[in-house]
Formats: sequence, C-alpha cells, structure tokens
Amino acid sequence: MGTSKRKTYTPEYRREAARLVIDTGRTVAAVAREIGVGEQLLGRWVHAERARAGGGVEPPLDVDERAELARLRREVQELRMDNEFLGKAAGLLRIEAEPEERFAVIEAEKANQTSTMTITRMCRLLGVDRRRFYEWRARRAAGPSPRQQRAAELTVQIRGFHAVSDGTYGAPRIHADLQDAGVTVSRKTVAKLMQADGITGISPRTWHPPTTIRGYDPFPVPDLVERQFDQGDRDLAWFSDITYLHTGEGWAYLCVVRDGHTRRVLGRTVADSLHTDLVEDALRQAVALRGALPRKVVFHADRGTQYTSAQLAKAAAEFGVLRSMGRTGVCWDNAAAESFWSVFKNEYYHRHVFATIAAARRGTYVWIDGWYNARRRHSGIGNISPLEYERRQLTLAA
Repeated sequence: MGTSKRKTYTPEYRREAARLVIDTGRTVAAVAREIGVGEQLLGRWVHAERARAGGGVEPPLDVDERAELARLRREVQELRMDNEFLGKAAGLLRIEAEPEERFAVIEAEKANQTSTMTITRMCRLLGVDRRRFYEWRARRAAGPSPRQQRAAELTVQIRGFHAVSDGTYGAPRIHADLQDAGVTVSRKTVAKLMQADGITGISPRTWHPPTTIRGYDPFPVPDLVERQFDQGDRDLAWFSDITYLHTGEGWAYLCVVRDGHTRRVLGRTVADSLHTDLVEDALRQAVALRGALPRKVVFHADRGTQYTSAQLAKAAAEFGVLRSMGRTGVCWDNAAAESFWSVFKNEYYHRHVFATIAAARRGTYVWIDGWYNARRRHSGIGNISPLEYERRQLTLAA
C-alpha cells in the first residue's frame, strides 16, 4: 500500500490564492473549497500576503516549506563541494589523464580528514568506475607488482644513462646503453618509460650560420666525393669545415677534420682568427694520427678562402691527400661536415657559455675527444662510438 505525498505549492500560487480572498472579499472557507486546499492553510497564505503588502513579517514556514528549503540547501552545499573537488582535480590531472591518475586524486581526497566527499560521488565526477577504483586500491595495498617493480628499476637505469649523456640521449641510444649493460628490454618500452618520467633527448637542428667566404683558386679542384660521404672504409674520404664560437673575449673559430666512414674526428683546432693555419693545423693532426697510409685520402671541403688557398694546396701536396670541393653555397655537397655541426651545436655548444677563447678551446676538445669520439653512439655505425667502431674494424681485419 503506497503512501500519499504532500502537495507543494509555489510562492506565486500561494499569493494568487490569497488575493482571491483579499481582492474579492469572499470568505476563506469559500475560496478554500473552490481551489481545493485546507481552510487553515489558505488562512495562513492570506495572513502572509496581507503582512507582505503591509510591510509586516511573514508567519513561520510550514512543514512542506521547511523540507523544500532544506533540500535546496543540501543541493547548494553538494554543488559547492563538487566544484571545489573538480577544481583541485583539474590542477593535478592532465587533460587525457589515465584512470590510475584519477584514482590517485580520489585516494588523496579521501585521505583528507576534513573532506566529506564520498568515493561514489568522486568516481562519478571524474568519470571512472567505482569497482575499478577499489581494485586499484587493493593492488596498491598489496604493493607494486613484479611488472611495476621492473619498470621502476628500468627507469632508474634510464635516468642514469641519460645523465651520463649530459641529457642528450633519446630512446634509441639509451636502449643501446641498456643492451650493452646486459638489460633485455624493447626500444618501445624504453621510449614509453622515458615519456612517463618526462625524460627527453635533444632533437637536432640542421641550420647553423654560414662561414664560407668563397676564395679564388688558381687551380680548380673537382668534387671527388659527389655526396658519397661514406666510401665504405676508413681513410678514404675526410671531411672538413669551420664554424664560429662566441666567447666573452670575442669570436673564436673551430675547424675539424672527420673520417666519413667511421665518423671519428681526426683533427680539431680552435683559434682566434680564420687564417689558413686553422685548417692546416687540423689536417696535420689527422695525418699524424693516422700515420703512413697505403693510399691517398680525399680531403673534401667547401670553397672557402682557407681551402682554396695556395698554402693549403701546398700542405695537401706535402701530406699526400687529394683535395676535393663541393659547389659554393650548396651545403649538401659537404653534408658530412654539416651533420657534425648539428650534433656539436645542439648537444654541446648551445648549452654552454664560454668566458674566454681558452675555455671554448678546452671545453670543445674535451667534448670531441672524451665524448663524441670515445663514447657517443652514432646511429650510422650501429649505435656505437667511432673509437669502438674502429676497434672492431681492426679486430676483424686481424
């Protein structure tokens, strides 16, 4: 057997009913029978309307009115709590937050002793399943799973290798580091863990300010490379170029000579002028490092004044190397040197400030010899360092 509900009347209805008595002069009993309400209830409405019209105080609310007012107050309070909770959650969650992240916010709010938010309500507001929240909480109480423990251990190792690379390595090279350390893991897993931990490598930028000032060469030099930068073996083609280095004492200039096959920098010189001595010294270092070679090496560069000079032509003849030059203003003809500048500038130079030319020279030599040649992984030679690549070549040849 059902229970009957009390009728509720809006304030407008009450005032209109009261006006039927006040404006027409009819009795409360007559109007009450006509509109189907109790005489006492209509009498209170009439009294309240007369008090309102005359500036008096309205009588106390009846039972229905008090219940309605309490309900509205509860709704307002709940909406206020919802808004406060969603505001806090918005500051903690990403736009595309995973359910686990939302569960963590709910757990944190529940741990707040002053919060009266229920788990059911918070799950509904954050759009997650309440049952899955309790499952997640149970897993946390049981401690990290073996999979989570392994992910945490891998993340620690990844951070270590990333730090050793001075923050330059991305997932492919860190994956290679892990493999060398005897850790079996996929590259995709490494990339995912790095993304989750906010670990990023440095993306290379290919442009750098031009330094080539075309020089007149009385003996035109052909392009013996024709963009075949890796000739298939070491000491078949060397590549050279010059770049600017800004210091607190003014501009310095760096010249390198690099093997196109092994990627090793064989000669490097930093000076305070663009004199041809800069290039000759770097070339002399490369020749001294390699020693007597069974065949002539192609020495490829752009057509800058240092490379077209009579001084360098004489030095090349002395060292027994064949000069080769790309076209003026076509950077792709010397892309092997350009690729080195991209790595050098983005992974080292742009991340440091040099007070003096001596500091720039010292830092550059340490980076090239101690990191780039000895330890940095190069994707073009199997993600190992140039020195390791040359060591393996010599081992195979033996």
